[in-house]
Amino acid sequence: MKVLFLSAWFPYPPDNGSRIRAYNLIKALSAEHTVYLISLLQEDSSRESAGPLEDFCKVWSLHESRWFRPGTLRSVLGLFSRRPRSVVDTFDRRVRRSVEEAVKQTCPDVIVASTIGVAEYVPSDISVPCVLEEHNCEFAVMRRSAELSAGRLMQGRAWLGWKKAAMWEASVCRRFDTVVMVSDRDRDDLLAVASDLPSVQVVPNGVDTERYTPEGYDPEPGAVVYNGGLTYGANLDAVRFYADSIYPILRERMPGVKLMVTGRTPDVDLHGINDCAGIELVGYVDDIRTVLRHSSVCVVPLRQGGGSRLKILEAMASGVPVVSTTVGAEGIDCMPGKHLLIADEPGDFATAIQRVLTDHDLATRLSGEARALVVSNYNWTTIGKQFVGLVEETAAKRRAG
Repeated sequence: MKVLFLSAWFPYPPDNGSRIRAYNLIKALSAEHTVYLISLLQEDSSRESAGPLEDFCKVWSLHESRWFRPGTLRSVLGLFSRRPRSVVDTFDRRVRRSVEEAVKQTCPDVIVASTIGVAEYVPSDISVPCVLEEHNCEFAVMRRSAELSAGRLMQGRAWLGWKKAAMWEASVCRRFDTVVMVSDRDRDDLLAVASDLPSVQVVPNGVDTERYTPEGYDPEPGAVVYNGGLTYGANLDAVRFYADSIYPILRERMPGVKLMVTGRTPDVDLHGINDCAGIELVGYVDDIRTVLRHSSVCVVPLRQGGGSRLKILEAMASGVPVVSTTVGAEGIDCMPGKHLLIADEPGDFATAIQRVLTDHDLATRLSGEARALVVSNYNWTTIGKQFVGLVEETAAKRRAG
């Protein structure tokens, strides 16, 4: 079977959540089928990086991403469109033409669009069966962010924004034979606005449990990690929440605790984070395992976002105990107190970190139970086969019809 895979995130190197998911799903598909890749490029990716992808798929075309610019004419006109402004402003007809040409030349048996960011590049009148593989329910992420907005005016604007996005996301999803979400919550959020969708399935995020292992785990006392780039708004909000509300409490109890935050920070407003004595911005690391190996706790104080957190799965696979908010642990079928600790209020979160840092038996038990969970339920080998089965089923149903 021939698969045309469209990716909003260039999948190499697989160094953030979206890239890791796209990379592993492409790899799983290529083990059984021929995969043609059309991908957008980010500022930190390049055509020269595509070499390793050629080992298991055929790179059809790569395109520079268009970034949302609120002041442009297209963006302003987007206010009067049924599509979100960001979609109107960033749509690139060259990508659409490349998709049309790829369909004509390769005659794919199925098209997979990885995230709604490339869904509109699939022609609406196409006869090829199509799968939309969502990493988040996007309007639900906007809704959660709106709930944290300050002031009635900002809340009102945010409310209108996520309502418009919900109608658009539902209309886009209706063009696909199968929609894949990463969590039950995302699936339920989508079905709440589009109950007529023919097939909405859940394929969770995963981790390479052979690459991420507790082998060599040597935690340093007081070393805490947040392995998420601050260029993503939900991660930035999480670290601000830690700096403003959690760390001051923790500092009084355990003054030596240091939070290491990984990831690039270009053009990020670091006010309140850069000058926090309890936070160290370590920047981009080629291999996050080098940081995890020396971390006593992985903290995930998220209040925004959607989907599920690969940062938690990576920490669990590596033997690092996890303390998370309820939002942070969404999408992972884990038991608080057994696989990780859950806390939502600043004082409770600080207490949970303190417990893991001071109770060796607790830390060891959490580490072992969490590792067993991800090996059993969240390894990419099993998840990849599940996804391939859904893609094959989608293609077969359309052919039968």
